[in-house]
Amino acid sequence: MLQTPGGTLPIPRFPINGIFTRTRSFGKTRNGLYGIKYIETSSPGLRGQSGGPIFDVHGTVWSIQSRTEHLPLGFSPTIEKGGKTVVEHQFLNVGLGVHPSTIYDFLKHSGIEFSVSDY
Repeated sequence: MLQTPGGTLPIPRFPINGIFTRTRSFGKTRNGLYGIKYIETSSPGLRGQSGGPIFDVHGTVWSIQSRTEHLPLGFSPTIEKGGKTVVEHQFLNVGLGVHPSTIYDFLKHSGIEFSVSDY
């Protein structure tokens, strides 16, 4: 059983499948056909997951995993490890997936059949 010292704030709990945090836009593709938009999640992708779907508990695909960003938090505590002082750089790791509107535009322009969820 996990116990915390008295007066400690409640421990935050997040669903295993991650949390949508925001949409990020990066302009348009070089040919101007598609907006470059990503969905940012609190679940970073692992190596080899790029190109795989990011979907919800209902099986609806919300984006295609593209990359993970490591955003520095601005502090780096030191710890003693094996008799050495080690600097532990603190990062927020976020996953970026290609936004559904970008996927939609690409599929439509390419003549690829697909269906869109109604929720």
